[in-house]
Order: sequence, then C-alpha cells, then structure tokens
Amino acid sequence: MDKEKVVLITGGSKRIGANIARYFHKMGFKVILHFNSSMEEAESLKNDFLSKRKDSCITVQADFSDEISVNKAIKEIVNSTEALDVLINNASGFFSTPIETATKEQWSSLLDTNATIPLFLVQAFKPMLESSNGCVINISDSEVSSGIPQYSLYCAAKAALESITKSLAKELAPKIRVNAIAPGIILWPEEDHADKEIREQIINKTILGRIGHPEDIAAAAYLLYKSTYMTGQVLKVDGGRSSL
Repeated sequence: MDKEKVVLITGGSKRIGANIARYFHKMGFKVILHFNSSMEEAESLKNDFLSKRKDSCITVQADFSDEISVNKAIKEIVNSTEALDVLINNASGFFSTPIETATKEQWSSLLDTNATIPLFLVQAFKPMLESSNGCVINISDSEVSSGIPQYSLYCAAKAALESITKSLAKELAPKIRVNAIAPGIILWPEEDHADKEIREQIINKTILGRIGHPEDIAAAAYLLYKSTYMTGQVLKVDGGRSSL
C-alpha cells in the first residue's frame, strides 16, 4: 500500500488556497490547512475533507506577524505528521502603499508575509522535505515583473519571493525542488472596488480575454508537484497577459 502523501498549504482556508487544498485532497493527499483569522472557513473545509476520508485533514492557526505564533504552529505541524511531501506558500499580504504615505511598518508586514515567512518555513521543514524528496511551491504574482502603481512594496516583496525560489532551487537540489506560480487575474481582491469598465480593461489585456479560475492555479500546483524534472521555475498562469 502506498504511503499517504502530505501537503501543507498556508492561507489554505479560502479563495485560491482552499481550491488548492481541494485539488490535492481529491488526489489522495492528507492536507494540513494553515489559517490566520478564517477559522470558520478552515473548520468547514476540514469537516468536508474528513467526511470524504478519515484522518485526511488537520488545521493549524498562526499569525504570520507574530514569531511566537509561527513557531508554535511549526511545532504543532512537526508533531502531527511524520512526513511532508509538499509545502505550498500561498498566504499573502496585499494592500496598496502609495509612495506618499508608505511606511516602514507596511514594508515589514508585506515582506514578512510574502517572502520572509515562506523562506523560514522552508528552513523549518527542510529535513522532512528532504526525507520525502519533496517540493516547495511558492505563490507569486504575474504582475511582479511589470509593476503595479501604488503597490510597489507588495511587488518588491513578491519579487523577493521569486528570487528566493530560484536561489533555494539551486541550494536544495537534488533532494528538494522549489518552484513558483505567478497567477494573473484569478479572483478580484476582496476589497476591490474597481468598476465594471476598469475590470473589463484589465481583462482585455489578456490574450484569452477572460479571468482565470482558482482551479487553474490548483492544477498548476499539482503539475509542479508531479513534474519531477522542474525546479527553479516561475510558472505564469495569467491567460497570456505577460506575453503582451
């Protein structure tokens, strides 16, 4: 009997993270769902998974701005599983920082969530990932290379994540593969107030002329897991927007 595979997904309780969790669970994985404040969504998703397959999901809470909370979550995960096959750094901070009002605190917050925490989670779980010849998948953003007005700090933090991806791929090979996904327009931000015309202008800048679906990112993540000769890559899933 094949040993059950285990995936840890940060920010896995809703939106793209939840869809990645559903996809990997459907493929037979035990899912470790990290959440910060979305306890209700995390527990609902866990109960759904457990109704389909016994002992196939656990939830772990951690506030990535709190080092004590992060360290506690790491210990909880290490004590809950003997193996880790896939680490998906999906949790992300996203908010505007116009240059006139940007602060060091905002920079620290965005850098911590989007780059620092993913780096040190790899450090924490390196022995487990090595023992399973596992992989790391970081979730970036397809707009990083071109930049987003009023989001310079966010873009810089995601650029750091892509650099970390490429550097760790070289450092951790051949036992651990490290790749990233750079999604395009998949879901509008939860607090996005852009009108229909602006959204249509954004969509029209994609070759496919539409937004993507969260399942597209989930499928891309599974592809990177299965593609054992891929490492150090940033896979753009953006409807061709970056090609224009």
